[in-house]
Amino acid sequence: MSGPLRAEPSPSGPTFFLGVLPPPVLSARILAWQRALGHVITAPHVTLKAPGHLSAEQLLACREVCRRTPPFNLQLGSVQTFGGRVIYLSSEGSGLAALHAALVAAVGHPAGEFELDSYHPHLTLALSYRPIQPPWPEVLASALHEFADLGRAPLTFQVRQATLFRKDTPGQPYRDAERWALDG
Repeated sequence: MSGPLRAEPSPSGPTFFLGVLPPPVLSARILAWQRALGHVITAPHVTLKAPGHLSAEQLLACREVCRRTPPFNLQLGSVQTFGGRVIYLSSEGSGLAALHAALVAAVGHPAGEFELDSYHPHLTLALSYRPIQPPWPEVLASALHEFADLGRAPLTFQVRQATLFRKDTPGQPYRDAERWALDG
């Protein structure tokens, strides 16, 4: 994590998104599975606010939303897909949609087509448009096998913070920039 935020309102500046990190044991397990496929995407997370350019004022508003939000439970479960594009872990939590909507309101507009009524929280495991070694059906079979236990007994944990991810230039990976406590 770095020092204080410096955001640029210009579209040529950094992009940000907010997410919830799963427990470290599950993150390590997901990363090991992705590494075996040569397919590490970014830190495992459930997106709260889609990527976009945010001003310093918008970032402060998002931080304030998090400060006012009480911790909530999140459940990660079975492997599912968005067609042939995305393999993910299902995600449920009563506070998730409310926090998402409050963050979109704080920014003043949705970042794109995957917010508000189209918000479908999930934890991405694999993306078909990124390099991956075996053919897509084998990747799906591997995910179903590797994470079958979560389908039988979903993992529930308490979300106590949101993580701000930042990318300064296109093509660069997002990095964990700050963590904001849910203190409501």
